[in-house]
Amino acid sequence: MKEDEVVPDKLRNPLNYKLIILIFVGIIVLHTLINTVDELGIIVYSWSMGIPAAIVIFSFLTVKKYSGALVYSKAFKLLGISFLGILGGEITYFVYESILGLDPYPSIGDAFYFVFYPAIIGFLIINIKFFVPKFQKIDAIPILAIPIIVSGIWTYLVWGEWEGFDFWYGLAVILATSITLGFSILAVKTFRGGIIQSTWILFVIGILSVVIGDVWYYYLEVFEEYTLDHIVNLFWYFGYLFILYSLVKHKKTI
Repeated sequence: MKEDEVVPDKLRNPLNYKLIILIFVGIIVLHTLINTVDELGIIVYSWSMGIPAAIVIFSFLTVKKYSGALVYSKAFKLLGISFLGILGGEITYFVYESILGLDPYPSIGDAFYFVFYPAIIGFLIINIKFFVPKFQKIDAIPILAIPIIVSGIWTYLVWGEWEGFDFWYGLAVILATSITLGFSILAVKTFRGGIIQSTWILFVIGILSVVIGDVWYYYLEVFEEYTLDHIVNLFWYFGYLFILYSLVKHKKTI
């Protein structure tokens, strides 16, 4: 095959739609399995700890690959740290729920979970600022509008149901997760038309799925309706797998 026949495919960096379909089908099968077996906790936590652990590994492998590039090295360290936070939270919740038989929310695990947001926002900012040192005013729209809209809707839905720490911690998470989505959308705009555009589209899909999961989860906690077999878990699984796919794709592309 001639070189000029290979380069266009490389530049297009197309998505693997078969893999995307496989992710969707696999997660749905997992949810069905969770609702039909007795050892629920082991299956759920195997996934909820396994996927973040895989992202941590790939993140730091990418750091090693970009050891000579300070910007990418810093960015992917933060991505790895963000999912170390998720992993720490999942491990803590597992210990509380499956070993100690205690309600894991609220607990120190929530502090681990919250690490995810500032770390991943830092990852996004480093990537964006490297390619766009100066933002336009219009770029601030998703960063400001999305958190206002999402947190406003959530607050309206739960107002009067939560008091004290529960309400304010939930609101802090909703703000953080929606700010993350805003920066993710800005990242897609930044890399639009480039070789890694599809990578960032996958990343935003993943973040959007995580945001939906976060907002729904803290809504469910208001009414104490969350369970390990609840469908809300699918949004985190989808989100983490899409982020993992985008990370692997990014590592192979650049």
